[in-house]
Amino acid sequence: PGIKQQLLTTAMERFFELRETPALKKKPSTSEFIDWLRLLLADDVAQEVLQNTQSGVMPLYGALIKNEQDVQLVERLAFIERRR
Repeated sequence: PGIKQQLLTTAMERFFELRETPALKKKPSTSEFIDWLRLLLADDVAQEVLQNTQSGVMPLYGALIKNEQDVQLVERLAFIERRR
């Protein structure tokens, strides 16, 4: 139970960070968050993997981002973050 709670907390933090990304054409919705969370649980993604922002884009981020321009933006921002 504690591990799943940690994953949920980290997933929520990453979701809200993504929603605050400037220039997103379509911010992810609560429905997309729930779908993404189900995928994270089904794939047994570790909380540490989700928490590691230096590794690039979030696991299974396609469930959150539906617009191709937003996908490219998020990938570019992740690339820039990795280079720091």
